[in-house]
Amino acid sequence: MAASAIDQLREIESKSLSRGALVVQNAQMKAAEWRGIGFRVGGTELVTSMQHIAEVLKVVEYTRIPSSKIWFEGIANVRGQLVPVTDFYSFLYGKRLPADRETRMILFRLANSVSGLVVTSVTGIRSFREDVLDQDATGIDDEIIPFLSGCFHQGGDAYPIFDFSRLLNDERFMHVTELNE
Repeated sequence: MAASAIDQLREIESKSLSRGALVVQNAQMKAAEWRGIGFRVGGTELVTSMQHIAEVLKVVEYTRIPSSKIWFEGIANVRGQLVPVTDFYSFLYGKRLPADRETRMILFRLANSVSGLVVTSVTGIRSFREDVLDQDATGIDDEIIPFLSGCFHQGGDAYPIFDFSRLLNDERFMHVTELNE
């Protein structure tokens, strides 16, 4: 016996509602997912939230500032906006790594300003479940720890979370000239 039109509509409605429940469940799962950009500073891989990333670029030309510290690269003109550029490895360790084809500049946007951070490489977009977040940064260099806001652990690997606002609040970072010593 063929199903009535009403029964067919009820079946379609039931399937639609169950699919809607799956969509809501998937949306809830995604809400518990953290997304960021992975990057390397020397041999250390870090991740940073995409929330404050304006752009990732190859290192652009910049103008050096006389008497600036070794880690302060200078000022770059990025699409008409003047951007201070810092070599993060040099800031942390006091020496330069040679730039190569993997070297990138991450543009961070906080409030109404943009700053560029030169990193060894960008490893791509990373996603983590928020329930694998903790504060254990075992094995991370002491120089990096003040700029971390936690660490994701996944597949036996640790992914420390770099927090650009912590770098901006660091007293050393705000003094770019040798005259400030």
